[in-house]
Amino acid sequence: MKIKRTWALLFCAAIFMSLMPVPALALDSGVYTGTVTTSYYNPDTGNIDDGGTANAALGEGMCRSATAETGLVEVDKDGSIWLTIRLLLQSNCKNVTFYTRTDYDSYSQASYSVTSEDSANDSIDYRFKVSDAGVKLKCTMYVTPMGRDVLWYLYVETNTLTAGSGDFVVSIDTSTPEEPAAPPAATVPPADTASPAAAQPAGPTPEATEKSAETPTSAEPADTPTPEKTGTAGGADQAAPDVERDAAPAVNVSKDTPGSSAPADGESALESEAPGGGKSGGLGGAIAGIAAAVIVVAGGSIIHIRRRKK
Repeated sequence: MKIKRTWALLFCAAIFMSLMPVPALALDSGVYTGTVTTSYYNPDTGNIDDGGTANAALGEGMCRSATAETGLVEVDKDGSIWLTIRLLLQSNCKNVTFYTRTDYDSYSQASYSVTSEDSANDSIDYRFKVSDAGVKLKCTMYVTPMGRDVLWYLYVETNTLTAGSGDFVVSIDTSTPEEPAAPPAATVPPADTASPAAAQPAGPTPEATEKSAETPTSAEPADTPTPEKTGTAGGADQAAPDVERDAAPAVNVSKDTPGSSAPADGESALESEAPGGGKSGGLGGAIAGIAAAVIVVAGGSIIHIRRRKK
C-alpha cells in the first residue's frame, strides 16, 4: 500500500509542476525566427471576442490565412526585444493595430513601424517592441470585403526559435565589435645610424689640440758629457778655450805695453799643467784661467814700472 501511495504522490507532483508557468529563457543578442501560432479564442477566457461569427472553425481559418507562419525576433545589445509579424491579404485590409498582453485578459496597444511591403506576396511586415519574445498578442484590422473589424490572438512559440533572419529585414546591429589593434612594435634604428657621434672617426678633440698648441713639448737635449762626467784629461783641454776667451779683456788693457807675449807662455804653461781627470777637472780649469789672468796683469804692471824707472 505504501508503495502505491508514494507513486501516486510522485505522479501528482509531476502533473502539478507541468502546469506551472515556465519562465522564458533569456536570449542572447542576435536575430531569430520562430513559428507564429494564431487563435480565434481568447487565451485567458476561452471566449470568441471577434463578435462576427460563432463558427470557430471559420474564424480559425480566417485568422490563419491573414497571418504568416513565421515571425522575426530581434534582441539588441541592450537586451531589448523586438518582434516582426508579417500579415497577409493586406490589399483588402486597413487600420491594423497590435496589442501586447500585460496581465490576465489585459492588453496594451503597441506602436509599430513597417519594415517591408511585398505587393507580389500581398504582405506587410510590422515591427514593435515587446517585453518577452513569447508574449501573447492581439491584432485587429478592418477587412474591406467584410465591412467590419476582425480580431484574433497570436504569439511566437519560443521553443521553435532558431538563429537567423530568413527573408525578414533586420533592424539591429548584428556586427561583432572589433578587437583593438595591437600597438606597432618599436623599431630599432640600425647601428650605423644610431647617433651622429658614433659615425665620426676617432681623433683628438679640439680641446686637446688647443692644449697641445699652448704647451709645446720640449725635447730633452742630448746628454753631452760634461767635464765632471768625463773625468778624463780631455776636460782640461776643453776648458782651455774658455779660459782664453775670459782672459782676453785683461790682455787688451795692457795692449800698449811691451811684453804682451809673456802671458801667453804662462797661460799655455798653466794650461799644460792644469790637472785633468776626476770630477774636479772643470773647477781646476776655471782656477787656472783666473790665475793666468792675474799673472798677465801683474806681469804687465811690473814691466811698466821698470820702464818708468829707466
